[in-house]
Amino acid sequence: MLFSVIVPIYKVEKYLRECIDSILSQSFSDFELILVDDGSPDSCPFICDEYAKKDTRVKVVHKENGGATSSRKMGTEIATGDYIFYVDSDDRIKPNTLQTVAEILLKQSCDIVCFGYETFPNRAKKAEIEIYSVGEYDKKQMKECIFPSLITAEDGKRFPPSIWGKAFKRELVTAIQSDLSDDIVIGEDSCVAYVCMYLADSIYITHDKLYLYRVENESLTRQCKKAFSWDEPLRRAKFYLKYMPQEQFGDQIARITAHSFFNVAVSVINTKRYKDAKKEIKQKLSENNVNEVLKQARFKSNYKEKIALFCLRHKNTFLMKLIAKVI
Repeated sequence: MLFSVIVPIYKVEKYLRECIDSILSQSFSDFELILVDDGSPDSCPFICDEYAKKDTRVKVVHKENGGATSSRKMGTEIATGDYIFYVDSDDRIKPNTLQTVAEILLKQSCDIVCFGYETFPNRAKKAEIEIYSVGEYDKKQMKECIFPSLITAEDGKRFPPSIWGKAFKRELVTAIQSDLSDDIVIGEDSCVAYVCMYLADSIYITHDKLYLYRVENESLTRQCKKAFSWDEPLRRAKFYLKYMPQEQFGDQIARITAHSFFNVAVSVINTKRYKDAKKEIKQKLSENNVNEVLKQARFKSNYKEKIALFCLRHKNTFLMKLIAKVI
């Protein structure tokens, strides 16, 4: 079997059928679909079982709620395909997605295939993959063309961090996915994607927009009901450094971690009284491990990131508050 398509599911009854139908209607049929019900309290478990009864390609796992990381991990453990696709349960893939990737793999036996996406219902967002040239990259070419901006370059350029939009060789992604802590609940897919990219011997990039990514009206920081964890950016940094050398990626990891600290600060402002938020932010930004990251992080020619870094270094919560209203 060539592909295992894994869908982690939680409270998405409104969109789940669209997602599953887009996968089962593929022009390429050599795949299994693994639906991981993460203890969803709505009708999602019943929808999953309904599809499993109708199509033998569908496997369903019901588990206690543990988050997207644990769901992807469980799906990966039982996958039997040569390559693994991850699809978010409110998104879709185009009818020719698996066929297109299969044709690439027939010509190039690479570890990862990366492809483009469209956003919907708003299609204005540009896919980050398009800043990289189409074609196959061996290890030498990856070191020259991709690694300098894999996580985040000085100008803010980065390789797409999502775990969706890629097909991973199963042996490669299984080891990394199983090592990822369930405690990492935001940005967990970037941990797996970037480490797999670093460890891969070869990848293939196509600009074909094969994935359909749903964009909500509000950003994640404005949607959140409670503030993000200050510990998560550090957990992600620690995971990167477990596999990726400090001397090669230390500066990039510092930049993405500083970016994440800013998102945490904004989430604190959006969910708490300003007086309490100001106190918490100043306290956290004074801690040594956070300070070390902010000192190392450097951006050039990216004014948004430079402003965010300025706010963090100077603990300027007033400017953060203004920015929080528009992001």
